[in-house]
This record gives sequence, C-alpha cells and structure tokens, in this order.
Amino acid sequence: MDFELHLLEDITGKFSADHIVGRGGYGIVYRGVYNGEEIAVKRLHQLQGLDNKAFDREFRNLSKVCHPNIVRLIGYCYESRRKFVEHNGENIWATVMERVLCFEYMHGGSLDTHISDESCDLDWPTCYKIIKGTSEGLNHLHSAQQGEPIYHLDLKPANILLDKDCTPKIADLGLSRLVASTETHRTQTRLGTLGYMPPEYINSGDISPKFDVFSLGIIIIKIMAGNTGYSRSVEMPPEQFIELVAQDWKTRLQSTSTYSSQEIDILRVKTCVGIALRCVHANRKSRPPIKMIVNELEVLEAEVKKMMSMPSDDQSKDLIEQRISESNVLAIDPTMELRFAFEPRKDISCCLQLTNKTDGSIAYNIKINQTKYLAKPSMGIMPPCSKCYISVTLRAQEEAPPNMECHDMFLVQSLDISKEQMTTEITKEFFKKVMVEKLVDTVKLPIVYVALE
Repeated sequence: MDFELHLLEDITGKFSADHIVGRGGYGIVYRGVYNGEEIAVKRLHQLQGLDNKAFDREFRNLSKVCHPNIVRLIGYCYESRRKFVEHNGENIWATVMERVLCFEYMHGGSLDTHISDESCDLDWPTCYKIIKGTSEGLNHLHSAQQGEPIYHLDLKPANILLDKDCTPKIADLGLSRLVASTETHRTQTRLGTLGYMPPEYINSGDISPKFDVFSLGIIIIKIMAGNTGYSRSVEMPPEQFIELVAQDWKTRLQSTSTYSSQEIDILRVKTCVGIALRCVHANRKSRPPIKMIVNELEVLEAEVKKMMSMPSDDQSKDLIEQRISESNVLAIDPTMELRFAFEPRKDISCCLQLTNKTDGSIAYNIKINQTKYLAKPSMGIMPPCSKCYISVTLRAQEEAPPNMECHDMFLVQSLDISKEQMTTEITKEFFKKVMVEKLVDTVKLPIVYVALE
C-alpha cells in the first residue's frame, strides 16, 4: 500500500516527539493509528546518493514477504518536497526526499530490553519460543519463498520485536540492503552492527547466508547467557560453556518445574547453546545453514514428544540421560547427532570435532559402516587438552531412505594411554584387544539425514 506523506503526518502529530517509540540507525519509529489499527511508522533519515529506482524495487520485493515470525510491512511513502535547509551556514531551497515505511505495531517491544549482562529476564518457555520462532523466520527469508533469498544483514535483539503473546518477529527486514542499493553506499556504508558481524565480513567484506547465521548465534547466546555470554564462551571449551549455561538455567528452573519437565528443558537448553556455538564458528563453512538449524529443532521436539509419552518418570529419565550422555575423556561436537544434508547421487561431508578433556594422551578410534561412510582420520592419538577434526563423508546414495529415516550410528571409542607403555601403533586390532579388557570409553551419535529442499 502506498501512503501519502500528509496522511502519515496526521497520524503521527507531524512526526512529533510524543509519538516516538523507537530509534535506529536508519530512522525514527513513531506510533500511529490508521483505520483503527495501530501501526509503526518508520521515517528514514536523509541518505544522500541512493538510487531511488533500486530503493523502490527493493521495497516492492520486501512487501511480498509474509511469515508469522516476520514483521509485516504494511505500506510505503516516497515523496519529494521543496524546503529550506541549512547549507554552509545559509538557508537554501532544496529538494528533500522523504521515505517512510509502515509496519504492524508490536506491543511487546524489542528483545534487547529483556537482556542484561548476565541473563535474560524472560522465562525459559518464552526464550525457547523466541529462539525457535526467530530461526523459522530467518529460514523463510533465506529459502527464497518470496522469489529470491533475502539476507537481513543486521539481525540483533533490537530488531527482534515481540507481540502481546511474546511471539518473535524479525524487524528492519532488508534495510541494510535498501541503504546499500547503490555503489556509493556499498563502499561508504558498513552493513550490520558491530558485535553481530561475522569475521569474514569484518576482514574482507564477504556476504553470504552465513552472515545472518552468525548473528543468530550471537542472539541465542545472549538470550541464554546475557550480553557477556559470547565473550565468556570464547574463553572456554564449547562443552564447558554448554554445561555452565545449563547449570545456570537448571538453578532458575528448579523452583518452577517438575523433575521431568526440568530435564526436558535442560535438554532444550543444551541443544540451543550447542547450535549457537556452531553458528558463531570463525569459519563460515563450519556454520550450519539455517534450514539445518530449523530441522534440528524439529527433531528435538519430536524426541521431546516421545519422552513425554513415556509411561513412567523412570523411563523418561533414562531416555533423557541417555540422550545427553557424553564421554568422560573426549568431548564431541556436535554433541547430539551427526547430520548430513542429504542430496541424491552426491558425496556429502560434515566435520566433527574431538576435544581431549584430560591432561593425558588419548587414543581414539572411529567405528562406522564403511560401505556407506568414510571417516578421516579414523584413529589416532590426541595430546593432552588438544583438539582434532574428523571429516565424515556420506558416500553418494542413489536415493534417500523412506521418510529420511536413518538408523546408522557413529561410534567414537577412546582410551587414556598416558600410563600405558605403548609398544605398538594404534590399530583396529589394538582396540579390539582392549575392548575385551573393558578399558574403552564409547560414545554413540545417531546419524540423521535432513532434506534441504
């Protein structure tokens, strides 16, 4: 819908200070009432050098976006006016371009008002709702359902708005692209907000879907652990940070939930923190695509539903404990499942990180169906407190299994050899021998296929 400027002036008291409800890098937001409905009126700052046709084309594309987790764009005003402006100390007549965007009004305000240095003041169900909804909204943008992929490029808590029911909606959609719609602004204007920009953009200006994924990871960490969460996460191993955040939430949940629901919530907490840490990986190729994140949360909810349907608390507890168990000597990332974005007739690879949590040397061995998968390296020795990366490849398959169901397991065997007198190399036979003596620690990861169509 196209709005005339005089109408927007009428419903905002001529853009008076009394109607201001927010300020951002690109403009000031006013509250107005149009046809009995509250709307947010964003008057953009004067931006010299914009390509007006490109700007209008970008707006038309954004107006087609429709999703329950994206703020709805209602209308647009684009008018030029002649007015006195100050130039070099003198008032002169000039043509001033007014650009105003109108959105649905969000009564819950922005997410950033709920986040402090140490925590988020919202309860866990609301936090999880925000994480899940924001991920689904971003997936809609990246999936090109509106014609072409849209990258937000300035995703942050201030741009996640909440409605009366705390449903999250992504705001300021595409404004970075709108402002950068000419060559002039691509060279003079930095996209995004410091603290949410991925390293490849800061270092060399590279833009990809993983830009938004990095920003999402920072947001999730802030929801889970406050504004200082990210700086704390880089100071410790991933599994230690996951446990730290889980313990904080466990303390918060103890007074508000039963054992069973609390354990399920902690499972969700650990999953979300694990996702966030993968999202902020320095190498963008190691970050998951947003589609995979949404699928992971859907799989988690399917498992939670299964847990809640267990006939007794003991069985539910056993399943939960089995789900979150980990090695005593090796930490594995990802912690829950090994995922492959399945495509027929293609080799699909993913990366798995092993961390030696001990001050001794650890021998490891990978067990997997070698007719379907290839793991490199498949065995080795890890020095104390070290990390190594395992490349796992799903060999090309003609077609996906029915309903994408996979029952394969990925096993990591490990053994503390710091006190062993090693006279032979680490081999499969070596692990077979020590398995008989029950000295080996084994961690199992389910293998999961996800479709990206």
